[in-house]
Amino acid sequence: MKCPKLIWVLLLALVAASAASPISRARAGSDEVILIRITSTIDYKFADLIANAVTEVEQGDAGKLLLEIDTDSGYYAPSMALVDQLSSIRASVISYVGPAGAVSSSFSTFLAMGSGLLVMNEGTMIGNAAAGVEDVASVNYLAGVMQSLAVMNGRNAPAAAQMVTANVEYSADSAYSKGVCDLIVDSYAGLLSTLNIDPQNVVEMKPSQYPSTNNDTGYELLRFFGDPFILRCLFIAMAALVMINLLMTLVRPKRSKLDEPSRAIFELIRMEVLSPDIYRPSSDVLLNETPLHTSQNTPPSPPTFKMSRVPTHPPERRVEKPIEVRKR
Repeated sequence: MKCPKLIWVLLLALVAASAASPISRARAGSDEVILIRITSTIDYKFADLIANAVTEVEQGDAGKLLLEIDTDSGYYAPSMALVDQLSSIRASVISYVGPAGAVSSSFSTFLAMGSGLLVMNEGTMIGNAAAGVEDVASVNYLAGVMQSLAVMNGRNAPAAAQMVTANVEYSADSAYSKGVCDLIVDSYAGLLSTLNIDPQNVVEMKPSQYPSTNNDTGYELLRFFGDPFILRCLFIAMAALVMINLLMTLVRPKRSKLDEPSRAIFELIRMEVLSPDIYRPSSDVLLNETPLHTSQNTPPSPPTFKMSRVPTHPPERRVEKPIEVRKR
């Protein structure tokens, strides 16, 4: 009877351990902070990376998401998709514009404004959110999105909208005084100490951790040739090649596919037609005189007779015989 009791005790212990394990993992994960450094163009690779981090925060595997922003370029579609994803966990998202000298412009400004806490390092800039956008309707739409993000997180909406409508850039001190950012720090270490984050709990996620997107050759080629700077360089190179080919066609003489005798005759005709006075003497020039057939080197030709009519033989006369009538 003792053995069955022991078995029941072990089973109850396993059930209790399995039930407590998710709570312990969640509590351990609540102190973990995922760090993602955005230092290049915001594209679909960063969208996939941040989406995975958002999933971990939602599942409780991590407590906060820290975005270190230092970029001035990005694509519209992935950036707006990231803003929508971060809105579900915006209270757990910290955007840090740093280190000193960093800039958050273009569509990265929307990520910073969409976070629950926006921290700027001393000597950084934020703004110029509608760089390259010239359509009035698009500018108005982006200004509305920026205002809604500012209102959602308790920031100055008119000042945030000017970063879109007038492409205004704020320094760290100006952004803090106008209510665009929430906090100013002097370094990354100062950020962690101010927010009471243990550096050992910070786990950095890099694109190299996801080979499905990082090692995709087609995606890399699409990203390379889809870059606006690369497209401009390719367009300028193609235009230069076309102009050089045009100039070479105009300057270079046309090559003829004729045989040697025909080419010699064609060259004589071209010399006579294009520049006849170069090859002619200054004296009077006779008619029917060419550069190679002059009176000095051409023998006298026999007299020619002009025939007004070609002789022909008279037609033969047809003799008609009388019809003979025979009598019976």
